[in-house]
Amino acid sequence: MMKELTLEEAKPIWDALVPEKVVWTDDWDIRVALCKQYGYKTLILYDGKNFFPLMLDADRGFYEIIGGDSVERNYLTFDPEFMKKTDEIPKDVYFDFLVERFDGCLEGLCPQFFLDLTGIEGIDDYLARFSKKHRKNFRNDYKGFGEHEFRKEGSLEGIAAFSKVMFGEKSDFAQGDRGCYDILDKDPRTEYWSVIKDGNPVLTTQYFFFGSTMSVCIWGVDERYGDTIKVALVEGIKLAKSRGCTRIDYAPTYSGWKFFYRLDTAPLWRYKRGNILDSVDIAEYGIPEEERKRLKAEGRI
Repeated sequence: MMKELTLEEAKPIWDALVPEKVVWTDDWDIRVALCKQYGYKTLILYDGKNFFPLMLDADRGFYEIIGGDSVERNYLTFDPEFMKKTDEIPKDVYFDFLVERFDGCLEGLCPQFFLDLTGIEGIDDYLARFSKKHRKNFRNDYKGFGEHEFRKEGSLEGIAAFSKVMFGEKSDFAQGDRGCYDILDKDPRTEYWSVIKDGNPVLTTQYFFFGSTMSVCIWGVDERYGDTIKVALVEGIKLAKSRGCTRIDYAPTYSGWKFFYRLDTAPLWRYKRGNILDSVDIAEYGIPEEERKRLKAEGRI
């Protein structure tokens, strides 16, 4: 029989069922903070084997895994067949960002994006995944960026300022949706690193270090400078390797540059049961349909 748990009772069970922490939302306390920030009501059920850490999206009328839309990876902490047969959990559930597929799952709108560093000792190893022409262009553009420093410096407010200039009213910061960034800002595992050119920061990144993964949470760029993505990739690889990381996480959110710069990908899955409208899918985070068709034809997703 399922028993309802408190958040405190659930934490050791989560840690036992998700022992390998890969990204920042694998931390139970961060998931709880996300849940509380948006005022969601939790429903955490456990029968000694099957663990359902749920929260209610009251506006949309269904339950999802605690952490909601901000989460990057979700795990099977229950037997899918039990979940389908039991009447002890809510009927209307929407499980997104699942890293494991089971019968009834649909492919997510966007894969995970990351760099597997186990075979990358330096930038030349990373560039080996490009064509000869692309490698040459990358090196020339990086060299053309000129002298710069990469140092532990910056703040969330600095990133917000860059974002508001570049995206205007479409910036998350302009709309007041700072969500997880404020939570991460208060966490001691978060660090800010900046590319410094001509004495000023021209790109600042919020990194989160967790286990053997360095997560790139958000960055802000001075739009007056070009080729900063190449610089960020090079410096990010160096930083991650210096910390003994084996993975850089770039979040399951679509941006064309993630494919252009040959990031590694892995599929994510979703499961819908009950009265779940198609409109709940996060279309703005997914790959545009025409782009998806092209990438599938090329075998890249």
